[in-house]
Amino acid sequence: MKDMKESSATDDGKLSSYLEFRTSKLVEAKDGMQDSVFAVFLVNLTSKIRIWSALHMSGNLQIIKEILGSNSMAEEICKFCPPQDDNTCVEQLGHRLSLVLDESQAAAVLSSISVALCNHKSSIKLIWGPPGTGKTKTLTILLYALLSKSCRTLACAPTNVAVKEMALRVLKLVKDPYHMDPGQDDLLCSLGDLLLFGSRNRLEVFDDLEEIYLDYRVDRLVECFAPKKSWKKCFKATIKFLEDCVVQYRLLENESAGEAQTNVNNDSTPEVPISFPGFIKDRYSAVVSPLKRCVSDLCAHLPKRLLLQHNFESMVRLLNLLDSFGSLLSENGVNGEEIERHFTHGEVSASYHKYESEAYTSSTSAKLYKIINECIDALRSLCHSLSDVLPESMNRSLVWQFCFQSASLIFCTASSSYTLHRVEMDPLKLLVIDEAAQLRECESVIPLQLKGIRHAILIGDECQLSATVASKVSDDAGFGRSLFERLSFLGHSKHLLNIQYRMHPKISAFPNANFYQNRILNAPSVLCKKYERRYLQGPMFGPYSFISSSDGRDELDNVAHSRKNMVEVAITLKIVRKLFRAWDRAREKLTIGIISPYAAQVAAIQEKLGHKYEKLEYFAVRVKSIDGFQGGEEDIIIISTVRSNSEGSIGFLSNLQRTNVALTRARRCLWILGDEKTLLRSRSCWSALVSDAKDQHCLFNAGKDEDLNKAVLKAKKELDQLDDLLNGGSILFKTAKWKVLFSDNFRKSFMRLKSSQTQKSIINLLLKLSNGWIPKKVDSVCGNSLQLVKQFKVGRLYVIAAVDIAKYKSYVQVLKIWDILPLEEIPKLVKRLDSIFSMYTDDFINRCKAKDADG
Repeated sequence: MKDMKESSATDDGKLSSYLEFRTSKLVEAKDGMQDSVFAVFLVNLTSKIRIWSALHMSGNLQIIKEILGSNSMAEEICKFCPPQDDNTCVEQLGHRLSLVLDESQAAAVLSSISVALCNHKSSIKLIWGPPGTGKTKTLTILLYALLSKSCRTLACAPTNVAVKEMALRVLKLVKDPYHMDPGQDDLLCSLGDLLLFGSRNRLEVFDDLEEIYLDYRVDRLVECFAPKKSWKKCFKATIKFLEDCVVQYRLLENESAGEAQTNVNNDSTPEVPISFPGFIKDRYSAVVSPLKRCVSDLCAHLPKRLLLQHNFESMVRLLNLLDSFGSLLSENGVNGEEIERHFTHGEVSASYHKYESEAYTSSTSAKLYKIINECIDALRSLCHSLSDVLPESMNRSLVWQFCFQSASLIFCTASSSYTLHRVEMDPLKLLVIDEAAQLRECESVIPLQLKGIRHAILIGDECQLSATVASKVSDDAGFGRSLFERLSFLGHSKHLLNIQYRMHPKISAFPNANFYQNRILNAPSVLCKKYERRYLQGPMFGPYSFISSSDGRDELDNVAHSRKNMVEVAITLKIVRKLFRAWDRAREKLTIGIISPYAAQVAAIQEKLGHKYEKLEYFAVRVKSIDGFQGGEEDIIIISTVRSNSEGSIGFLSNLQRTNVALTRARRCLWILGDEKTLLRSRSCWSALVSDAKDQHCLFNAGKDEDLNKAVLKAKKELDQLDDLLNGGSILFKTAKWKVLFSDNFRKSFMRLKSSQTQKSIINLLLKLSNGWIPKKVDSVCGNSLQLVKQFKVGRLYVIAAVDIAKYKSYVQVLKIWDILPLEEIPKLVKRLDSIFSMYTDDFINRCKAKDADG
């Protein structure tokens, strides 16, 4: 891409972009064709090209053969390596791990380290981490432990988000290791051992993460190794300043005296001569500040094992001395004559011991003099010892390569690891892949083909979402299958993390039984009573609830690409508002996640939600698709399933992996919104979930909550969908005293009404009638001999109703709504009803007329 100004024909000064691109065939100019053409971006092919290239490589066939070979599953323990119990370093590490990990987590880390330390055979290990079992924590400590063993490791993941999270957690542990090992510091590693590379924007590199980011590190080290101002020249310049500061000051003084004499001869105002302490302060800023910056960068961006421990400690001590030097210069008690007298005895360091015991009149001057001598000793020693381990200068290209060579733990996406194939460096030994079940098998070949990779550790869960594949043909062909999934299918042993720390036991029960064969245990922390929270009153809002609503329409969005259900949107927003009111009284931290399988539903909820809750400190609401929420967790999760139809069609909601992800994001409360009947008819895991909720007495009708009932009615009014409520199973009538039946004629007449106000009035009348309301004056329809038909006036129209008998669990009286008619059309309907009633038996008629004291 090249930016250049437009031709002089346009003098607006704007910039235009010129892009050079390749085409599959020549684009020929034809008659009538405009000068400008349009290019439409379709897809980024970078990852696909890298995969294709990696599949044709033969850089590291040893581990590939191990994966493909039959022995890879038969013999997992190397017969040449000492048993784990006899391995002292592993045994010592095991004691420390027991302080921060549970038994299955610690065993996974120890067995992985034993594999990594083996030099006799290649191997691949799977760590199976179901939701909430501490997979990320286990991975972090594993990488930290490998770092302490100086095992050169590449840590990959399918996405930049996963790589960033992995790098941040390891970085935090490196900076503050005492969480893992209180009172111990022998596992401390400098940041120079860590290296992160990839797209800065996609990784969102800010703050702490910048310290280990490749481009930032190269920028900092280039300054340290630049030929004109290298680290060695900074050291020598500072030594010269500290040793010859008096001589330099005398030269400046003589120069100033000459200028002063010239000014006197010219009748100019002479400049005030600078004092010796003032001279030292100025030179400190000019000489010592660059040195401090250089030493700090070397300490931060080079590993201790390269610098050597004693050099690293000397550099830290030097920085402290230079800081003390600067602080003392700023004090008022510095005696210039006294300092100058001591600096005039030749070489400062040589005169140090001679004057060390003298009683100075100024204690500040004494401290300053002592620090200067210590600085000179430290600088000379470091200058000599660092010359043995560091080059004096390097250009940017060499620094870039040096960063890869010196790092022990490198973070990047699997696709970005393609860059390492062209880096000249000592080979990496171990490959660790996080979220391995989401990484396409063919893409995992990119890092596996790196020269030197002897072992691979895959961490993931094939029961959660796999890689996204847009093409159905490719998906059907297994393009999205991961190496983790394939090895699991072939029976490769997996180390299971078997204790979950996230979910309330009522939430974890169904996923554990249906996806993990009840192999996951609940941690004591989630079993204790105080883990349960009651954010809202009523059994509907307990730890685990299915809230049924069949009143929504399952409809396509404007572009027919996704689905939404506006009634579920209304219910979701009402629940969030109820939660906010409850939170506002207590002000305790609360996080809410709203997830749905459909992008259109996510967009509809986000639009209605707006920015209302964005700036609250302890109340957070996140709205995402199920796919976008994998790996996340919140205190409360509200799932909107969207689908509502008579066929039981639920589309890709039936995907078991997607269902598992949705059901395992909540810590304390999981509330599922859906159409009970649709999901039961689906013959999927969702029908099992609805049945389970019913068995656990956790299935509730949304209409039983007055606020939710009002929200549904309001939504249907706004959407002009009140006719959807004209069935006995709707939210309006599901809990009414009377069962209500509607004739087809009534529905047709209702839909023909042009006035929404009239529709609302009719709905309100029916609500009152269904709940036992009896008007003071009820008109029997004239001409109705059996007196079963009643008419109720609504504006200029009349609702025609009658008591009927219907069979449910037993025969019960029901309120049958026949039609809405103007007064002049009622006789015609009555005549038709009379002919129907004439076929009823006397017993049937008497049962219709029977009255109950409850109304």
